[in-house]
Amino acid sequence: MLAQLRIRNFAVVESADLSFGPGLNVLTGETGAGKTIVMTALGLLLGERASPEMVRAGAKEAVVEAVFEVEGETAPADAAEFVDSENPRELIIRRMIADGGRSRLTINDSSATVGALARIGAALVQIYGQHEQQSLLQRESHLQILDRHGGLEAELDQYRAAYDQARTLRRRLDELADRERNRADLLDMARFRVAELERAALEAGEDEKLAGERTVLANAARLTEAAASAEQALYGGEGAAVDAIARSENRLTDAAAIDPALRATLELIAAARTNLEEAARALAAYSARIEADPARLEQIDNRLQELTRLKRKYGGSIESALEVLDRSRREIAELEAGEQNRAALAAELAHAVEDLAARAKRLSARRNQAAAELKRRIEAELRTLGMRNAVFDVRLARISAEGVEFSTPDGALGPAGCDAVEFLIAPNLGQPPLSLARFASGGELSRVMLAIKRVEAQRRGVATMIFDEVDAGIGGAVGEVVGRKLKELSRFHQVLCVTHLAQIAAFADEHFVVEKEERRGVTRSRVSALEPPGRAGEISRMIGGSADNEKFLRAARELLDRARA
Repeated sequence: MLAQLRIRNFAVVESADLSFGPGLNVLTGETGAGKTIVMTALGLLLGERASPEMVRAGAKEAVVEAVFEVEGETAPADAAEFVDSENPRELIIRRMIADGGRSRLTINDSSATVGALARIGAALVQIYGQHEQQSLLQRESHLQILDRHGGLEAELDQYRAAYDQARTLRRRLDELADRERNRADLLDMARFRVAELERAALEAGEDEKLAGERTVLANAARLTEAAASAEQALYGGEGAAVDAIARSENRLTDAAAIDPALRATLELIAAARTNLEEAARALAAYSARIEADPARLEQIDNRLQELTRLKRKYGGSIESALEVLDRSRREIAELEAGEQNRAALAAELAHAVEDLAARAKRLSARRNQAAAELKRRIEAELRTLGMRNAVFDVRLARISAEGVEFSTPDGALGPAGCDAVEFLIAPNLGQPPLSLARFASGGELSRVMLAIKRVEAQRRGVATMIFDEVDAGIGGAVGEVVGRKLKELSRFHQVLCVTHLAQIAAFADEHFVVEKEERRGVTRSRVSALEPPGRAGEISRMIGGSADNEKFLRAARELLDRARA
């Protein structure tokens, strides 16, 4: 149940604190006074989008907060992570909108997402507005209402998953068929790629290795001269470093025999001589190995040109060319086995469509059962709304095959099954049921939607129902009938109703009025709760536009008396 609604700096509402009761709560006021703003603020707390225009001019932030009490119930499953263990039956939802457009959302002081709030809000509150009434004019909504009434959402989700799987198989089969039509050309191209790349015998990193070898061959003379010169300086030439170190070693050998402190130094010199001799031998071997080889250099240049051409053609690197080779080999295998694969895929698709048809058949059977129950319950509700002889019908037919992906011997299969649903109504005795979308008047449409919402609320167990201007197209005695129905509904659900009809407002347990005022050049809307003595004046205004006209006041009191009877 919605216990409290607090609004700060929201549009033209500077401040409002509303405490709602468990019965019928009615919100009235002149056109343009700000009733829509209150409903918009409430919508924010149920997951609707925020915008910076919602912040009152001159304010830095708008704040909307609601306190929900889940009396005699557990909190919605989606709200489990936000529940306060010390007060598990209370949810405090707060949204803050900065003038720059940033929005913050908390549930019991914990940050939450708008998506989570929308799921929680759907479990707490059911809203019915004029746009939903207009949705009854669209046949697509009839199927959704029937499925909700039958509790078929889970089964429909499973059907849709199977439908998506069948569509995936169909796309794969179509792609395979396209490939089959171009099979010869695709095979020729794949085989050419494989032949060219296999003939090239590519090796990963080969281009880098050859580039290094080419650099050495191109500088063979310089490298040989440098190695030979260094070898002569170390070992082979006059005044070689090894000879000088050997002489130093000989002199220190005798000295170390006299003073053992020189032995460590002598060992270092001996090691240096050994290392230099090893280096000199390595340089000599290098000089002998490196030689100019024009034929090998030409061979490397030709190979690098070939590698450059293949890299440019197949992705920019040897690795990418090798990947093309692997992929082309697989493509050849797939194309050569295409007929077998296509047959297997066709069999898999046929099985998927057969399963889809079975699911659609089961779904249709349950819809027919739900349709009979929905017809019975809606007609019962309409009788209490003053349409005593109305006949409501739920007609199921096979969907048209036009534009549908799957057809079976029994008919077409669409994303929601095989059924097209349409609501029909005969408002008066002796009339045949006709299309609700084409023949229902505004008042009849309002009452049908009210009946549907009543039936849905009973099935879903939603604690709070909000009706935003459900009086479109009705008035007089019918308005009083709708008021009584809302009053009756409020025995089982908390009901919030925004209305222009005095006949409905008279039944309120809690009556709030929205008024617009101008002070110091600024327009503000304020919302206040009416005490019983003040209700007659507001009802009088709603009847005739005057709150102090004695004639209208008497009519208002009569309405209030009838509502209490």
